[in-house]
Amino acid sequence: MKSTHVNNNHWNTLASIRHHMYEYLLVFSCDQITETIIMSFKQYFEQQYGCMQAAKLRPYLTLFHCVINESKIDPVIQACAKIARHTKPMKMELDGFDNFEHGTMYIGVEKKVSRQILTLVAALKARTGEHVRRWSPGENKFCATPHITIAKNMTDEQMERAKKEWSPRKFNTTTSINEITLLRRSLLKGSRYEVVQRFPLLGLPEDPYIQGSLFPDTP
Repeated sequence: MKSTHVNNNHWNTLASIRHHMYEYLLVFSCDQITETIIMSFKQYFEQQYGCMQAAKLRPYLTLFHCVINESKIDPVIQACAKIARHTKPMKMELDGFDNFEHGTMYIGVEKKVSRQILTLVAALKARTGEHVRRWSPGENKFCATPHITIAKNMTDEQMERAKKEWSPRKFNTTTSINEITLLRRSLLKGSRYEVVQRFPLLGLPEDPYIQGSLFPDTP
């Protein structure tokens, strides 16, 4: 019988890499009142339609998601800080219920605000896209449709029931957005999200480049 050699160093290396891998989310959070309202929707979906994960997470608008080693996240943090520094606080208007084809029911964002959010996402992608593609290939996603998820991974039956009840309903509320938050959770089973850093939206102007300032005044 042939013997099988197990390289413990190899498995230890893989375990160490996994231990340092995290799922990161960059999000907008709602104010407390709006969050409470949306949580009531999520709880309803869990209780009435059997969407067991609906009420497990707080309501966020996710701007960016990736799985990456913690040693490679610093460029993303630096980009978030710079973009937040030059982004003004905003009022985010939520305007009704909709769904994606793959089994997600969500609350949509008013079109004008949606464009503002996508501009911010485009700036983040321009600054971090190459780095993320290198270190998180196939495990990254930038927001394309700003929304707040109510329930996901719904069955066809759950979705049909929910669409019939919720699509005709009107829902309009506005929440203040004053910061973006970077969250992470370990890939180890049972890990919860934790706050990595909060970035206040300051709305500061970009530093102008004034060529004349490079030269001293001449008499």
